[in-house]
Amino acid sequence: MFQNHTPLSLKEKICYGIGDVANGLAVSSVALWFLKYLTDVAGLQAVYAGLAIAIGRVWDAVTDPLMGWIADHTDTRWGKRRPYLLFGALPYALSFFSLWIVPEFTDQVHLFAYVTVTLILFNTFLTVVFVPYTSLTAAITNDYNERTSLTGYRMTLSQTAMLIGSALPATIVAWSISEKGQGFLATFGLDIFFGDWFGSARSGYTIMAAAFALIMIVSILTSFKGTREKDTGLEKPEVVTPFSYASSIVSQLVNNHPYRSSVLILLLTNLAASSIAVNLPYYLEYALHIKAKQSILIATLFVMATVSVPIWALVTKKYGKAETYRMAMGVYAVVVACLALLPAGHLTLLFSLAAVAGCLHGAALMIPWAMVPDVVEHDELKTGKRREGLFYGGTTFSYKMATALGVIASSFVLELVGYAPNEAQTELTVTSMRLLVGPFPAFIILIAAYIALRHPLNRAKHEKILEALEERRQQIRLAAGD
Repeated sequence: MFQNHTPLSLKEKICYGIGDVANGLAVSSVALWFLKYLTDVAGLQAVYAGLAIAIGRVWDAVTDPLMGWIADHTDTRWGKRRPYLLFGALPYALSFFSLWIVPEFTDQVHLFAYVTVTLILFNTFLTVVFVPYTSLTAAITNDYNERTSLTGYRMTLSQTAMLIGSALPATIVAWSISEKGQGFLATFGLDIFFGDWFGSARSGYTIMAAAFALIMIVSILTSFKGTREKDTGLEKPEVVTPFSYASSIVSQLVNNHPYRSSVLILLLTNLAASSIAVNLPYYLEYALHIKAKQSILIATLFVMATVSVPIWALVTKKYGKAETYRMAMGVYAVVVACLALLPAGHLTLLFSLAAVAGCLHGAALMIPWAMVPDVVEHDELKTGKRREGLFYGGTTFSYKMATALGVIASSFVLELVGYAPNEAQTELTVTSMRLLVGPFPAFIILIAAYIALRHPLNRAKHEKILEALEERRQQIRLAAGD
C-alpha cells in the first residue's frame, strides 16, 4: 500500500535525477542549437527549419496523452513506467544522433523531408521515455516535501546536463575545425571517416551527437536500475481507450482548477524559456557580436541555474511552491527584459545579468514541475483513482506545445525580417532578435506569475488531502478484513 511520508534514500533520489541527464542533454542542445545548425550549417531556410521543428514538437505533444494512457495501463514486474526507460533508451539515443547528420541535399524539399522525419522519430522516443520518467515523481513518493527534494535532485542533475548540452556543442564545433582539433582527429583516422565533412562544422556536430547519445543511454538505464515504483493498492483507471483518455485530460483542464493552474504555469514558463533559448545564439552572434564568448556566457547561465536549484528547493520548502515561484518570476521578468537593452561589447554587464538570470532560471525550471504531482492526490481524493500518466501526459503535452510555439514563432519572425545566415544583419533583424530574448519572454513570465497568485494547492492543503486519502484507505482495509 502506498503509505504517506515514505522516505526515499539518497541513492534513489540521485538515480532518479540521473535519468533526466539524457533529457537535459537532448532537449537543451536541440532547443539552443538545432535551429541554428539547420539554417547556418545544413542550409535549410529558417521558415522551413522552424516548420519542421514545430511539426516534430506538435507530434511529440500529441503522442504524450497516448503514452500516458499506455503507461497507466501497463503492468509488468518492473512497474508501469520503468519498462519504458529500459526499452526506450537505445532508440531515443539513436534518433537524437540522426538529427545532427543531415545529408547534403541540394534542394530544400529533401532537406525539409529528412529533418521532419528524423524529428518525428526523435520526438516519438522522447515521449516514450519522458512521460513515464516524469510521472515517476508521483509514483515514487506522495510526500509534499519529498517530492520537492526529489525534483530538486532531478533538476540539479538536469541543469548540469543542460549546461553541457547548451555550452559544449559550440566548443566542440570550434575545436573540430581548428588546426589542433583536426590534427588530433586525424591521428584516429577520422579524416578518412568524415571525408568531405572533415574540418567543417558538420564533423563537430557529429562528434557531439555521438558522445551525447552514449551518455543518454547510460543515464536512462541508471534511473531504471536505481528506482522503484510504489504499489498504490488501487485498481487500474476505468478509462479504456486513448481517445477517452485524451477527453479526460481536456475535462481535467476545464474542471480541475489546480491542474489547469499548474499546466498553464508550466506552459507559459517554457514558452518564455523556449523563446530565449532558440534566439540566444543569434542574439549573441549578430546583435552583441560575441560569438567567441557565447559558450562561456551560456555556461555561466546554466552553472548558476544548477547551483541555485538546491537553494530554491529549500526556499520552496519553507515558503511554498506557488509563493516562491511568483516571487522569483517577478524578478526574473525584469532581468530578462533588460537583455534587450544591452549594447554590444559590454561583457561585464552581460555576464552579470547572465549570472542573475541563471539563478532565477533555476526556479523557473524546478518549481512548475514540482507543483504537478500534488494534483495527483487532489484528483485521487475526488475520483478514487490514481492517474499519474493522465496528468503527466497532459502536462508534457502542454510543455512541448509551448516549445513548438516558441520555435515556430521565432523562425517565422527571422524569415519575416530577412535573416541571412553568416552575414551582417539589418537593423530590423537585430531589433527583432532583441525583442525575442527580452520583452516578449518577460511578458510571458509575468502572466505565469499572475496565475501562480491564484494557485489553490499549498503545503497545508496537500497535507489535508493526504490525511483524507489515508483515512479512506484505512476504511477500505477494514472493510476488506485486512
